[in-house]
Amino acid sequence: MTLLETRTMGENFGVEVCNVDLASVDDTSFAAIYALWQAEPLLLFRRQSLTEREQVSFSRRFGDLDLIVRDDMQSPTTPEIIYITSLRRPDGSPLGGLGSYEVKWHHDQVYRQRPASGSIFYALEMPENDGRTSFCNTKLAYDALPDALRQRVAGRRATCQYGNRADVSFQQDFAHDPERIKELNKRTPPATHDMVLENPATGQKSLYLDPNKTFAVEGLDAHAGTALVADLQAHMLQDQFIHTHTWRNGDVVLWDNARLWHRREAFNENLPRFAKRTTIFLNPADFAVPEPDLV
Repeated sequence: MTLLETRTMGENFGVEVCNVDLASVDDTSFAAIYALWQAEPLLLFRRQSLTEREQVSFSRRFGDLDLIVRDDMQSPTTPEIIYITSLRRPDGSPLGGLGSYEVKWHHDQVYRQRPASGSIFYALEMPENDGRTSFCNTKLAYDALPDALRQRVAGRRATCQYGNRADVSFQQDFAHDPERIKELNKRTPPATHDMVLENPATGQKSLYLDPNKTFAVEGLDAHAGTALVADLQAHMLQDQFIHTHTWRNGDVVLWDNARLWHRREAFNENLPRFAKRTTIFLNPADFAVPEPDLV
């Protein structure tokens, strides 16, 4: 048995676990990691070395793994893993997705009716001090909501869709390929979720919406719905709710999409970047999960 040695990642939130090799985690240590992730949405493990099979094996201990809608990002041998990279294959085609451009604030998979809300991101080759990722803690943001804004969002449900914006500025991989956006939209029809989620195990509540993909709020006209999303976003993006992570090779980060927004800075496209991510259907008895009744 190994007791977890931890330290804070930054001033606002996030926990670094200092003494665990994720390639060989015993049951007691895993139970401690599981409980820590329930309490804290952002965990960091540095200096890791994982094969794809080891990453999948560790990820699967948290729940079933997802195959994302972007099949062009999947590992050729392990489809549960997607490649986040600016690298290209010998024929010039992208090896994975998300290039070198800025990725705006979002929840992963909010456009799906049953999102897989757990992410495990393994950074193999990262540009030094470039392409940082920021996380916004939507649990802390909910806790600090002014009463009037809390009342406006209470009981609301928002509807999202992949690539619904006319300028497709969020998905720049397909900025000049409207047919690809149309194809993906057919595979992911609009999805509606509660704008406030609650973890049944901890009682934590968190905000759940996406400024890039939300196009309607139930019970509100277009103007009022847009205003609510904008007011929530302005509240959420305060410094005390945000942590910015500077990557090192070998970092493994676990984040909970039901309690975090994230975004990535653009980086020098001449610098290689390569990471592998697994996506998990977290247990709705232990984590805040959109649409838990669909499990």
